[in-house]
Amino acid sequence: MPHRDAPAADSRPLSASEVRARLELLSELGYGLLESGLTSAQTTRELARHARALGLGEADFSAFGRMLSIEKALDDGTTVSVTGTARALDLIDCTRSKALVEVAERAEGGGARTEVGGGRTRDGGEPEGGGDPEADCGRTAAGSASEPVLAEARAELRRLRDTAAPGWAVALGMTMLAFFISMQVGVSWRAWVAAAALQILSSGVGFTLGGLRPPKVLTIAVQSSAAGAFATLLVQLDFVDPVGAAVAIAVNWLLLLPLPQVIGAVTDAVEADYISALSRVASVGMAALGIFIGGAFTFTLGEALGMEHPRLDSLPSLPWYLVLVFSALGAIANAFANGGRAPLVMPAAGLGLVTGAVSQALLLVFGVPVLWASSFAALVLGVVSTFIAARTGYPQQVLALMGITGALLPGIPVFFGILQEMGGGTGLGHFAHAAAICLGIGTGVALGSYLAGLGMRDRSSGSGGAVSE
Repeated sequence: MPHRDAPAADSRPLSASEVRARLELLSELGYGLLESGLTSAQTTRELARHARALGLGEADFSAFGRMLSIEKALDDGTTVSVTGTARALDLIDCTRSKALVEVAERAEGGGARTEVGGGRTRDGGEPEGGGDPEADCGRTAAGSASEPVLAEARAELRRLRDTAAPGWAVALGMTMLAFFISMQVGVSWRAWVAAAALQILSSGVGFTLGGLRPPKVLTIAVQSSAAGAFATLLVQLDFVDPVGAAVAIAVNWLLLLPLPQVIGAVTDAVEADYISALSRVASVGMAALGIFIGGAFTFTLGEALGMEHPRLDSLPSLPWYLVLVFSALGAIANAFANGGRAPLVMPAAGLGLVTGAVSQALLLVFGVPVLWASSFAALVLGVVSTFIAARTGYPQQVLALMGITGALLPGIPVFFGILQEMGGGTGLGHFAHAAAICLGIGTGVALGSYLAGLGMRDRSSGSGGAVSE
């Protein structure tokens, strides 16, 4: 696709006040992206791309955990800097993250296309966009954005940071996700309904406690305990048998784990951002501790009621084509649960199908063990989700999460572990297997994303900064 030459950039140096206004805009954007699910490295690369469009080509970006710092050296040797922290790292909102970027791009220009400098990050990452004419469309020359425009954009970014996906939409998406994941286990329709009911209860407890702002570990402990107690009640009422209840509990507890943090921790480690990686690992650890507390309560309650649980060596298997259908539906449900809307339905379904197909082929055709099949399918997912993210503007982390929850969640090991614990045995081996699968999934997605990013940068540099179509 041919492109016209860009107009010449305004060479007038920016004043200190103009630089600060742009840095404050970038900082608001950075906080919002971190709060919407992007990793530190992804955020700094995105900010470097916008810095070029704003005439801050040599700005420095540092992101560690929730902290973000941006500096710009002026021609007179002085430095202007902005430092602050994001509110949280464990939230996902793909619609908000895309809206944040769109606001920044509107503030940058009025339709002209230029290339202004080359942003850099302290972690050594290359700026995303890489001179891609399509990515730079709509940005103007350095210094062209006026102060009122920047101020209005900052206000809009702050407003977006204060918004979130409607609670009912998140709860509906999570309920659908629990239902479709439990369907892949193939026990009974009562187990599927029980899983959905437990998720509704868990979401309600989470929203209720959210207004009180308790520690995260306490919220998850209460949610997992409430789910376990409700599943026990359903068994006592003869609505579902103990096996079906174990399936419902396993799905609920898996969805309480912050899986985006697992992926983000591995991604941060690959990017050598060990502080952010440790922060995310700590978040996962606190969630696991909360689930452990809820599990201890549930198992104690079952023993007090004298509940008997059968031992199973295998589960009814579903035909591969039904697994693919449920993988696509689960990915779509996850899209809505993480702030997605109608435009995200088809990408989510495609990611669920691709991930499920790779996993099923490795398991059924080649006989690959579950751990390695999940890890390789996650690697493919990382590659595909990176390319889709570049085309759609949605965060790669969120797109990858859709494929994981649709097709790769280690529900069966967790289910067997719960059943063993309820039956008086030990499920530690099954839980350890599930943890290994989660780690393999996170590593596979991070590695796939890294390899896809290398390929995209090589392609961009090989074509002189322009991607032809």
